[in-house]
Amino acid sequence: MRPFFAPACSLFLASTLLAQSVPQVDVQSMLQGLDQLKQKQQQAAHASLTNTLTAFSNAASTDQGAQDFYLQAVQATQFVGQSHEQTNFQNWRKREVGRMNPAAIRACLRYTTLSLERAAGATDQQIFPAVLAYAQETQQLLPTIGDDPIMRQPITGNIFAKWYNLSDQLSSLDDWSMQPGDIDGIYEKFLLPIMRKNRDPRVLQYWDTKLLEESTAASSSTNAFSIDRYNQDRRPELLWSRAEDVVTIGARDQGLTTMYSIIKNFPAHPSAGKWIDELKNLLTNPTGATGTAASGTGTAAGTAPAPSAAR
Repeated sequence: MRPFFAPACSLFLASTLLAQSVPQVDVQSMLQGLDQLKQKQQQAAHASLTNTLTAFSNAASTDQGAQDFYLQAVQATQFVGQSHEQTNFQNWRKREVGRMNPAAIRACLRYTTLSLERAAGATDQQIFPAVLAYAQETQQLLPTIGDDPIMRQPITGNIFAKWYNLSDQLSSLDDWSMQPGDIDGIYEKFLLPIMRKNRDPRVLQYWDTKLLEESTAASSSTNAFSIDRYNQDRRPELLWSRAEDVVTIGARDQGLTTMYSIIKNFPAHPSAGKWIDELKNLLTNPTGATGTAASGTGTAAGTAPAPSAAR
């Protein structure tokens, strides 16, 4: 038993000395100190966020600025600390810079900035104009930047979020699309609900654009079956969804008339039964809400003709 006595004795003495050396906690003083530290922490976090938003916004002002910022992010997250850091980074840059799409990088950075502003507490009213501008401008660029991986990658895991350690902040967002290139999702989750709430007629601009895009795509097809499927299935869905939003923004008679016409013209559509029930409910319950269309399933009637199938 003798070999075990000394360690046990040492532990006893250490515990006794520890108990004697620790003063009693002054609860009020510690709480006051924590309040002061909390205030300092909040001030530091606010200053850091302000600096981050400034850096992001400045870099996103031009394609070249966004690309330069992206290169800095890559160097900081992938090369700093490596042996031959500068040589390896310069070699990588020579290989990759020619393959980059500066417009896609800029769009990603713009949307990451907007998302960070939202996560920091920007209200719908404050951020809506900037998000709408982003969606409209980026939608025009999608044919040239939509396939870029950076536009499909979630903002929580992109290079800018990693560089500035923003993943946790961005992951807390609700009713927000996480992909810079998901324009339909941006409308569906954020823009359209606000437009509908405010009865904003600009909601129909989105549907106009959707119909034009899908009609153009269908018209370019040489497959008669695909064109017929668009004309008989997809286009009526788009028209119905647009009519729902017409009712939502206050043009009730116009919307109901369009709904009736769609049912009359497409009685064999798979959704015709549901449409009939919805229209009957609206006719008998003037204050009832429509089954407002999901993003990408509505558009304006008459803004683009149905494509003709080649026979």
